[in-house]
Amino acid sequence: MKKTILLGLTLLLVNIITAQKLSWEISSFFNNQVFPTYSWAVSYLGSEEVTNEAGNFYGDQNGQLGVHIAALKKGQQVKVEIDANEIMESSVLAFNMLEDATDFFAYPQILYKWNTLETWKQPKPVNIKVKVYVNNQLDRAEQKRIIVRGVNECPYVVTTKQGIMVDLNYVYLSYVNENHPIITETIIPGIMKDGIIKQIDGYQGVTKDNYDAVYKQVYAVWHYFNKNNFNYNSLSSYYKGTVSDIPMVQAQFVRTFSEVYKTKQANCVDGTILMASILTRMGIGAYLVTTPSHCYLAFSLDGSDANLSFIETTLLGSDIKDLDAESRKLIQDTKLTGSDTYYRLTSLGKSTYDNFIWALLSGYNNYKKDAGKFRGSEAETVFAVTADNAYNKFLEINYRLLSVKFYREAGLLPINQ
Repeated sequence: MKKTILLGLTLLLVNIITAQKLSWEISSFFNNQVFPTYSWAVSYLGSEEVTNEAGNFYGDQNGQLGVHIAALKKGQQVKVEIDANEIMESSVLAFNMLEDATDFFAYPQILYKWNTLETWKQPKPVNIKVKVYVNNQLDRAEQKRIIVRGVNECPYVVTTKQGIMVDLNYVYLSYVNENHPIITETIIPGIMKDGIIKQIDGYQGVTKDNYDAVYKQVYAVWHYFNKNNFNYNSLSSYYKGTVSDIPMVQAQFVRTFSEVYKTKQANCVDGTILMASILTRMGIGAYLVTTPSHCYLAFSLDGSDANLSFIETTLLGSDIKDLDAESRKLIQDTKLTGSDTYYRLTSLGKSTYDNFIWALLSGYNNYKKDAGKFRGSEAETVFAVTADNAYNKFLEINYRLLSVKFYREAGLLPINQ
């Protein structure tokens, strides 16, 4: 009996000493920030608890908050608790160490308050409290102040302090909302009332090498927004670090679908998202085309990734009368559908059809000059960088061609706004 008690006391003393020697700190993917848009986008995008290939991570692979532990031993039981009542329920990650680790990250799956995050408009400080237990013994509790960014701020590249650059351009797709009631209750009925098309049928009207049906449907959407005075309006990001800095976050301000519709103002990302949302609803494959400084739209002519047309969405509301004579002649000479003459004659005032042709030609030219740089939906997203090569890698990875369908099927969710 005394031997059993002595053994129990010895094990308890070992556990206490181990916990006392433990060294850890709060870790955050976005450098002491939380982005609601990212949380929303990845909520079903591979968020199960996993161990990485290097064996130095356990938890939510898309998590934003966790802990960095300096040393752990095989067989130790670890539990991490994170609390921040304003944005989440108490979130816990518990696991057993399978191997010794001198540098380990543990990221619980955060139980966000989704109704709160989708309406979080302004950046705001929030206090979080983190507790770490080893072998059922509390090591310590630590508090930290973080910034919760607004829902309109979309992170598209992050570099961690460990020198890992991550391409997050796909998060833009969380603003694409093909199920928004404005589309079904207002926009689609408005498009049909305009009479450009008699029905919405996606690719049903496509025959071999004849894509009239698709072009007509896309033009119907373009005409609707031009007729209703939607215009390009530049709105720059207001959160940017220096690209060569480590850590670093690059974020772009993006209006939600309902905000774009209400204000009738759209920057390059907004306008692309607006069009992508409606085309996706109509059964036409839509793509976001991103570069280090721009975004425009692509759409599939036959439902495949191999046959795309491109459109420069910043030309919404523009007038071809402002173009030189050579460009105007090029537009007039372009044959797109069997209804070209009819569409031009039925355009009132500035021709929405000629404007549409110009947007297609401009989109194609934009893509053509950078065609060899674009990376598809399944491209690599994680890269090791240094301060010396971070800027060049940033330029390289931001050429993306992102399929809405691909990411919807992978689990990326739209923001409900």
